[in-house]
Amino acid sequence: MKKILLSATVLFSFSLVFAQNINDHKVSFSYVQLPLIKIDDKFDKYEVRVEHDYLKANEDSTALFQMRKDAAVSTYEQRVKIYQSSRDSLDRSYLKRLATWEKNTNAGIKNADGSPLAKPNPPMYPEPPLYPNIKAPVMHSEYADDKVKGTVKLTGFEQGLGGSMITLNIQPIQNIRIIQTKKGTGSATKYEYKCQYTLPIGVKLETPTQGALLSTTLFTGVKYYKMKTQKSQYDHQLYMMDNEAQFYVELENYARREAIKAVNTYINNQFGYLKKNRTAEIYSVKKFKNYDYSDITAAFTKTTFALQAVNKDRDRSSAMDKLDEALEAIKEILEESTPSDNKARINSKITAMLQCNQAELLIWKAEFDEADAIVNLAINSGEGKAKRHCKDELGFYANQRQRWDANY
Repeated sequence: MKKILLSATVLFSFSLVFAQNINDHKVSFSYVQLPLIKIDDKFDKYEVRVEHDYLKANEDSTALFQMRKDAAVSTYEQRVKIYQSSRDSLDRSYLKRLATWEKNTNAGIKNADGSPLAKPNPPMYPEPPLYPNIKAPVMHSEYADDKVKGTVKLTGFEQGLGGSMITLNIQPIQNIRIIQTKKGTGSATKYEYKCQYTLPIGVKLETPTQGALLSTTLFTGVKYYKMKTQKSQYDHQLYMMDNEAQFYVELENYARREAIKAVNTYINNQFGYLKKNRTAEIYSVKKFKNYDYSDITAAFTKTTFALQAVNKDRDRSSAMDKLDEALEAIKEILEESTPSDNKARINSKITAMLQCNQAELLIWKAEFDEADAIVNLAINSGEGKAKRHCKDELGFYANQRQRWDANY
């Protein structure tokens, strides 16, 4: 048993002698994100038009309120007639009893014991109907066009006439519901409140020649607005009694402000040329006593310079020479690759790490098919680190391909 353990220890120690350690580098650079939907190059200007659909909701609410009010008043008037008829009937019956009592009293008629006749008691009238108190609906407040136009900016384009038309339809806030959550116990008890709502925004972008490139309604799902925490649920009710009108104004302003900001992000993701920052993981090899890895260090340096040059133009043309130079340096190293030999200078671990670097460079050259092939090699290399790296990047690489294909 001791001989087996000794042999295993020797083999493990021997493998460490030939185990190259990988340097992980976070390389940060910027680039121009291409749009998912391309606007014709001849349209370099855009306008923003605002439609206020919530005003129609105000009209509908006012009309419905008037209908409810008219119906309630009509019902009230009918009940008043019934009430008055009932009173008249009771009064008539009472007056008849009074007349009989008065005639008998005037005639000297008394009770059997000689006492005077008792005057009849007045009737017990029913409760009169109350005038209806129909609560007026909360009206949606005006939202100035300038607030929208000041937020929606299509990056890479200039505001002006004759280009794209962005139309935003601000719909009414709806499905409002306050949700209470009780937390803590004893004196530490508190009640947290949030308001659930939806605020859809219609979005359309069209050009004079391409027609409608986008027509959709955003934000049909539920959103939340944080409200004031209270120590008692009755304090919340008092707060709403005193601040209900102001609360709805603040809720609406918040919901619209957040929605318009989100619309701006969405439109720019679809059509804009945004300056984005990326931090890519690029690999090199630590100094190893048995081998010289200066060529990998040089390739890493070239890779870094190439990536930092991709921000100069949308098609990365200014960076192509540097990208080619870095790729050629990696290609020369990989000619020595011997994945089956762990003791080799360029073994499976280093091969896979270089393939990760290679794939990143190929993406920025827009050579997506070759990048996919390299990624598959790294994923299937048996090297866990390379596999995890590539799988983490698959979504980004696919998105870059989609954007490139939409533009070139």
